Amino acid sequence: MTKKIYISLLLVAGISFSTQAQFGKLKGLVGGKKDTAQSVADTAKKVGKEKSGGSFFSKAIIKIAKASSGLVMSATGQLITTADLGILTPMVASSTNLYPVGLGTADMQFFNGWRSGGNLTTVFFTQKNKFGMAKIDGTVTIDGKPADYVSTGVYVSFTDASNKPSKVEVVTRSGQKSSFSIAPTPFAIKVKSINGVAGDHVPLDLTKDVVVELDVPAGAEHLPLHVKMAVNQIGIKAFYDVANFKGTSGKLLIPAAAFRNMNFSPGTKLLFNFKDSYLSVDRVQDLTVTDVSGVYEPFQYGAITQDGRYVDVTKEPVLNPGLTVKGTEKFNNGEVDYNFYKPVAYVSRPFDHIKKLGVISFSVRGTTYVQGKDSKSSSSYSVGGTTYTSTTTTTTWAQFPAVSDEVWAGTLASLYKDFTAAATQELSADVLPVSTITATEGYQSVSPFTKDDESTSVNFSHSYLDLKEISAYMPISEGYSSNTANMRIIKQSGANALMKFTFDMQIAIEGGKPVMIPKLGFEIVGENNGYAYGTKYCTATITGKGVRFPKNISVADMEQVIRKSDLLSTFRKGLQELKAKEIQNGDYKIVWDLQ
Repeated sequence: MTKKIYISLLLVAGISFSTQAQFGKLKGLVGGKKDTAQSVADTAKKVGKEKSGGSFFSKAIIKIAKASSGLVMSATGQLITTADLGILTPMVASSTNLYPVGLGTADMQFFNGWRSGGNLTTVFFTQKNKFGMAKIDGTVTIDGKPADYVSTGVYVSFTDASNKPSKVEVVTRSGQKSSFSIAPTPFAIKVKSINGVAGDHVPLDLTKDVVVELDVPAGAEHLPLHVKMAVNQIGIKAFYDVANFKGTSGKLLIPAAAFRNMNFSPGTKLLFNFKDSYLSVDRVQDLTVTDVSGVYEPFQYGAITQDGRYVDVTKEPVLNPGLTVKGTEKFNNGEVDYNFYKPVAYVSRPFDHIKKLGVISFSVRGTTYVQGKDSKSSSSYSVGGTTYTSTTTTTTWAQFPAVSDEVWAGTLASLYKDFTAAATQELSADVLPVSTITATEGYQSVSPFTKDDESTSVNFSHSYLDLKEISAYMPISEGYSSNTANMRIIKQSGANALMKFTFDMQIAIEGGKPVMIPKLGFEIVGENNGYAYGTKYCTATITGKGVRFPKNISVADMEQVIRKSDLLSTFRKGLQELKAKEIQNGDYKIVWDLQ
């Protein structure tokens, strides 16, 4: 528990501080001011006197995380100090109308100088060619003043409310320079009422629909909106996503289904409560930096604004933990276990959204050697009144024979043909040619990151045609924002969902005999929800009982070892059951019809 909290707080201090939507994955950087009826001047006068919220426990945990995060990431190479701007990618945000200090969320406790109703400029330096962050060996100034270095590559500056652009200047010890300006969004948000009640402490029953009335400026009617709520989890308050909307001319109807499907961690069992909660409406726009000089070419940043109200939750929602179907199928070669999972509706689109599928990873990998347990046997005999004991230790082991590249290629071609055909039939969607996917700039940008994950140890790995086994440890700039690698692949290929297949083969000893245990890992990812959230239709694991293998292996033999026909049948069954469960649940269509 403590480790998970610690890691989450490190992420709050690091990964999520580039734009509000990237921050949103880690519970939001910005919110609405306490009372939008107050003038900017009144807000500014109260900043110094306003009491900071948050429990003693949360402040202590966050203080520890902030102090140690840089040390931890430096030790693992995920945080470097550098004077070379060329190896870094800046991720930048301009936030206005910050939510009140008294709310006491985890993110504001990382900062010095949070200002209710004020502005926040954030600059986050990430490593271009690997997963990691960077501290500048030099200076970072915002509007001529040194930015506050928070932790793990994050620089911030707070000011009173203003519509003026901010100028960011970076100068390294090696003499490199970069400067650019970022402007706040021109379209403010103002919450007029919630369920017809103006002001704070609106009573809300989250098992029912909620209506938010907004003052929408001309020209902003069709700009997307995002709703989130501040929720307490084991004493730490943070924002969690509720829903995204395609825009409005004045009112948002938030369905009860959206509150049931808030963006909590998948399958989480930690306790939540809505005490002293806050409902916020925000908007994130992609804008382009101006007045650019130095190392970087013009790039996009997130311009965020928001407004909200304190709410008193009278009845909490019954949360959807996500949908799971699992079971065991019986076949002649033994049982096959399956487990399919569909996350909550906020991060999982309905299956009928899938029209064109692309495959971004299709691999077979595994281990080739295993040593079993030692066994000992003893025998005794006597000579001249002396007893002697002889002990024999027997070690069992198994080794998978060498397999030619031609056999692997034939096996992968057979698996690809049958599993993509099954996906086409079960999901009523077309599968694009592999070459259409691999030709995209988005795919080529991440294909260098094909190293096995740190927790994975395999003796062989083979992929179909030019596909790669993409690592989870990609540069941060490729995994967050509205322009991630997956989103670029989708836009550039014409797909609207991407599949990954990984067939793992683990050698083992069962009953004293060597066997190969086949396991299929599968997932479908989709287009973003809102500004930066990637979506996932489902994930699945299918594991078969191990089977024997011959010394000389052909393609037909390999299909038997992998148990292709049994895994394929179970793959179809799992998809069918999960689709039926989604329809029965009903929330997924309601949530996604909002946009």
